[in-house]
Amino acid sequence: MKNSIKIITIVTIMVSVFFVMSCDSDDNSASIIGVSGVKIEEARLLDFPLLGIQRTAIDIIQPEIVDNKAVTYGEIKITVPGTIISLSNIHASITSEELNLSKFSISPGNDIELSFEDEKIQIFTIHNAIGDKEELLHYKVSIIKEAVVDPETLKITSFKFEKSKNPGLAEDITISRTIEEPGGDILYVFVPLGTDFTNLVPTVTYDGAKLYYTQDSSVSPENINEEFLDVDMSIDFKYPKSFILMVRDKNNDQFRTTKVIVDVINPVRIETISVTTPDVIGGYLSEVFGGVTRWVNQGNQKLGYQKPPTYKDMSPIITPTFNVITARRNFPSQGLKPGESADINVIVNSSFPEGTYTTTAVFYTRIYRDSNVDDLLEPVNLTISSRIIR
Repeated sequence: MKNSIKIITIVTIMVSVFFVMSCDSDDNSASIIGVSGVKIEEARLLDFPLLGIQRTAIDIIQPEIVDNKAVTYGEIKITVPGTIISLSNIHASITSEELNLSKFSISPGNDIELSFEDEKIQIFTIHNAIGDKEELLHYKVSIIKEAVVDPETLKITSFKFEKSKNPGLAEDITISRTIEEPGGDILYVFVPLGTDFTNLVPTVTYDGAKLYYTQDSSVSPENINEEFLDVDMSIDFKYPKSFILMVRDKNNDQFRTTKVIVDVINPVRIETISVTTPDVIGGYLSEVFGGVTRWVNQGNQKLGYQKPPTYKDMSPIITPTFNVITARRNFPSQGLKPGESADINVIVNSSFPEGTYTTTAVFYTRIYRDSNVDDLLEPVNLTISSRIIR
């Protein structure tokens, strides 16, 4: 009987020891795997693709896990192209590549449409796919659009002569007209009559990486390599010097040139603004008086012919209208250079009745072979009187 009791006691002790060891083993396993029976690390998202949207960047901060429990939310920040119009109808596109879907599930699911407008944050939760489907991990997901970077236009965005840098000017002088052409742009800047063209300090802004310039019109654009520094650089704009700017892009493989033309708005002066011809004897022929006065280029560019003169203030008034007196300017074949002058000739039609006739001829001029600013250049007047006698 005593032997039986001993055997039972020994067996009981062995069972108890085995039970305690089993409990210890279970406790150690729980500290690694957790009550859910899975390793939480396995539930981490490896990526976060979006349905139909090609992202440009993604930043994933995984949840902090302590003792197989998540103690913080993870964060996922997705950057998409700025050209995407709306972020209000976004679907996730999570596959087994990003999450082991045999063990875990995610909500909201791929079929749920969400809005991420104005950097709105959506919470995604990873669940255990089996059992009580407890929540394991959480991620704060946001989507932002990258800034839309406009391509460099390589254009001059502003060109002016500031009064503060040019004491001879009464006010700031800005661009009067910009002409955009396939081969480059042209800027027209008009300064007051009497401005010293040899000493002007321009202020230039541009859309590009670097700005260069040349005053040699024969230099090809790819060889313009003198950098225009953002300092008070005095430039000689006096004819025949040119001033050409070139903007290069950040890769130094694209460029655009801009020619700057500086002149006055009233480039023509008449030496004598009112003339009287000798008397004309009435007859059937016209009388021509050469060189009654001269027209002078007081500007900074060569001048050429724009259109025939018009006439006003005619006296007496003839019906139907007829110009008894007309005038013509002489034009050098290569244009009238700054400082040069040329004759003005007057023609009187002697077939009209005896009397004194007057008119004012209005002359129109253009920059030589350049019609871009015809409407900006001021015309000039010449008053002419002539007496027909018989």
